[in-house]
Amino acid sequence: MNIREFKKLGLACFFMIGVVLSGCHSYVLDDAQFDLRDSFTAADYQSSEELLKKLKKKNIYRSKDQVLYNLESGMIYHFSNKYDSSSFYLSNAENEIDQNYTKSVSRGVGAFLTNDNKLVYDGEPYEDVYLNAFKALNYIHLQDWEAALVETRRMTYKMEQLDIKIKGLASAFAKSDSTGKTDWKTGDVNIQNSALGHYLSTVLYAKAGDIDDARIEREKLEIALKEQATLSTGRNIVKSDLSKLQNSNTYNVLLAGFTGRAPYKVQEDARVFMDDYDDEKDNEFYLKFSFPVLRTYHSDINYVRAVINDSITIPLDLIEQMDKVSAEVYKAKQPIIYSRALIRASSKAVGTKLISGAVREKNEFLGDLLQILGFIAQETTEKADLRSWQTMPGQAWLKTIKLPEGINTVRIEYVGRNGRVRYFDEFDVNITPKTELELVESIYAN
Repeated sequence: MNIREFKKLGLACFFMIGVVLSGCHSYVLDDAQFDLRDSFTAADYQSSEELLKKLKKKNIYRSKDQVLYNLESGMIYHFSNKYDSSSFYLSNAENEIDQNYTKSVSRGVGAFLTNDNKLVYDGEPYEDVYLNAFKALNYIHLQDWEAALVETRRMTYKMEQLDIKIKGLASAFAKSDSTGKTDWKTGDVNIQNSALGHYLSTVLYAKAGDIDDARIEREKLEIALKEQATLSTGRNIVKSDLSKLQNSNTYNVLLAGFTGRAPYKVQEDARVFMDDYDDEKDNEFYLKFSFPVLRTYHSDINYVRAVINDSITIPLDLIEQMDKVSAEVYKAKQPIIYSRALIRASSKAVGTKLISGAVREKNEFLGDLLQILGFIAQETTEKADLRSWQTMPGQAWLKTIKLPEGINTVRIEYVGRNGRVRYFDEFDVNITPKTELELVESIYAN
């Protein structure tokens, strides 16, 4: 090997090492995300807040992960009862999702060098919807009905636009894809209503005195519940008389209990290895592509109930299976993710084959070495993007009740499948003659 070939080998090795190292950060972020999920699940929100700040200070959450950082911050502050701060971060996440979406086409199709983890995180479509639910709850806590209604209306609009948005993204990718290796088809979004959003809207319109709008929202709520019933396996959707929601005089307290965890992503890999006999020389072709698969978490909780003043027990209604809705929405987008992964991996494999083949014409050893390094680079840099909103709950349970004036004790209990109470939160709720609506909210993220 002469000095020029040695330099070429050194440059190639340096490049491959750089490519490998560029993908390492994504593994660090994955671990940090699961640490944050564990901290949040333990209901130690102060520790979760400190952990998130520590991760940000260590640059684990980088500028490309800003949407994710804001979503996690918004949820942690929400359950820390810091509602203004929660809305600030959730609003930031929403604005960034909107801005990033407009840039995603030119950025996304060209991301072939390493993996999707190098891209700015756009947020999943279902995350963009549910952030408005928690902004609405923030404003209900702050007694700002109009601001809360703005958020529930945003939820309705986004749900109605989901199918259009995902198909539009696929169409734009198809126009910018010059490889011709995929047709960029998507699935259909069969869920177009959020029962949680329409439930909150019904309550808010009723309390604002807009009886007709409250009736319309209640009718949409029933449609949403029927849509969700098609996703349910073994979970009982609400059977209460929903028409009572239209009559604001029948309640002065809204109970909200959240259970379970958001869906999470796991990596699945596919590999192709074959020999291409060209001019009596082995020219091996190796292809690996990785893609994220969404998995739902199995909650330990069978139902949620409220115990009022240690005497009256009231079951809460399962209004929204947020995890199932999220999985259904993600399923429609999944073909886009597969197509990008396949094109990206194919581009790497073809690049390795062409470069090593050209070098092999002059130096067989160097060509073989570059091919091996290309295989290693594919194996180490091809990684699925597993980023997702870790602190989002899995199910939403709601109920409206009317409490008498004075201090009332409300205990929200989470009952496991064995009939035992796994966890409870207790609140003192002060009802006065001026009380319009008090929100009592709890979470057990298991």
